[in-house]
Amino acid sequence: MAWMYWTVPTAIFFGGLFATLIAMGIWDRQSPSLPRKGFLPMPTTRGDRLFLSIITAIGIALLWLAILGNTALPGIAILATLAIAAIAWKG
Repeated sequence: MAWMYWTVPTAIFFGGLFATLIAMGIWDRQSPSLPRKGFLPMPTTRGDRLFLSIITAIGIALLWLAILGNTALPGIAILATLAIAAIAWKG
């Protein structure tokens, strides 16, 4: 892993990501998720919504930084809003 420049924020990010995935796995084992239709136009489970939120966040963050440069805070606000809508919306 010498190719990657590890910093404290990077380690916190990946630690949080792995902790979220482990917590979702435990939660799904204890209480299996039923597909439901909410904000997204298709029935999804908790894990599906989490995965789609993470992938969407990565895509929007990369586009935001490519187009607008170093001003990441407004992009983070947009990402958080979309993730909350995808995960919590009970259509």
